[in-house]
Amino acid sequence: MTLLFACVFVLLHASAIFFLPAYAMQVSYAFLLAAPLIAAAAALRQGLRGGWRAGRGWLLMALGMVSWALGMAASLRQDLFLDNANAAPGDSTLLFVLYGVPIVLAISAPYVEGESPLVRSIDAMLALALGYLFYVHVFSVVTLHGAGSREQAEYMARMLDAENLFVLLASAIRFSASDRRHEFQFYRAVVTFAGLYTVTTAYYNHFVALGDHPDFGSLRDPLVDVPFLAFALTAWRERARTPRRPSPALVRMVRSGSPLLMALALLALAIVVLQERFYAGVTGIVVAVLGYGARNTLTQVQHIKNEEGLRRQSDELATMAHTDSLTGLPNRRALDEALERAWYRPGVIRDRITLLMIDIDYFKQLNDTYGHPAGDACLKKIAEALRQVLGRPGDMLGRYGGEEFAVVMTGAPLQAGLVVAERLRQTVEALAIENSGSPHGVVTISVGVSSSMAGLRPLDLLVAQADSALYQAKRNGRNRMAAIDD
Repeated sequence: MTLLFACVFVLLHASAIFFLPAYAMQVSYAFLLAAPLIAAAAALRQGLRGGWRAGRGWLLMALGMVSWALGMAASLRQDLFLDNANAAPGDSTLLFVLYGVPIVLAISAPYVEGESPLVRSIDAMLALALGYLFYVHVFSVVTLHGAGSREQAEYMARMLDAENLFVLLASAIRFSASDRRHEFQFYRAVVTFAGLYTVTTAYYNHFVALGDHPDFGSLRDPLVDVPFLAFALTAWRERARTPRRPSPALVRMVRSGSPLLMALALLALAIVVLQERFYAGVTGIVVAVLGYGARNTLTQVQHIKNEEGLRRQSDELATMAHTDSLTGLPNRRALDEALERAWYRPGVIRDRITLLMIDIDYFKQLNDTYGHPAGDACLKKIAEALRQVLGRPGDMLGRYGGEEFAVVMTGAPLQAGLVVAERLRQTVEALAIENSGSPHGVVTISVGVSSSMAGLRPLDLLVAQADSALYQAKRNGRNRMAAIDD
């Protein structure tokens, strides 16, 4: 749909009234019925294209436009078939009022991924309650035939003004906090329609219908087309990027508070109805309060559930980030962090830290001879054997990288580290894992040991000394240990 089409539509409407004065009412009704149906078609098109997440609001807008068109059809029936010239027949007035209910629902109940169906059911219940109270209120003022006095007709016009202003303000709030492309396009269309509709309807109802031309068929009728054609034109445009980024705080506040809009609308109307139909008003107040409370509770439960899921995922990711996938031991990052915590731990009394660096002898030859699967199996067997040897709570075993392992011993002197190193060496040799590339015929390990009081010198020096001791053990023939003390 183009701007040219909208302009031609309005021009044809005015021309038909001007050139066919004898049939002005009939031709005007044809255009006044077509305009909301065009808007409904545009909304339906966007709703079907956007999927449930982006399209739900458009589909509710289409429903509102159809309700308005049905109101115009009811007005046509009253004028042309029942010869009823009353300014506010009950059936058409009710349908003109009810058009706003699905629009308020679209504005107040944004789609949330993973939202409970029960929450959506509560939203629908509140909307139905709002529609019912509108029905009660309209027919407490007018009858099916229409308003009994000018004051009643003017009251209905003011009620329509109040509803339109509410829709305008609510849609403007949502538009101001639209940070997603599909939201921006939707609320831009809604606020454009609501702004034009509020102005044109207020003018038409107060100065035309209740003024100098109570019947349709005047040259001011095309004004009523404008909001619907503007909505259709805005909706029909291809999606554009959001031109500005609203404040994240505003987005969160509006998105969290928007469900309150439906409850406020229902509560306000219930208070008005209370004066005429006490029990209906009280029921509306109770439904508004309990419905919003139940919705909030369910939403909070869902948020807590989501937070717990995110926390579990975060814990799992943290574990994965600190665990070697092959052996299941802590990886180098975990070892480095544990060593830093022990080394820089605050306090007057300092622990002695002993570090063991372990390397599998002739591991490259094992991989070349037996293949990498055999090498992986060897690493897993050795990791499990080393884990069983270490029983002290203060000892931490991890895979340092490649064929290297490391042990961090907190509160252990060098001599204790040497004892543990020898036990580890003997345990691995006793596994008797075949390695024809080794002079020993089986897999063995070399161990370098260093020890120092925590925090008395750079931590890097402790690691460097353990590495030096390991290389010394390898130079001395492998399958042995060596130590460097501070």
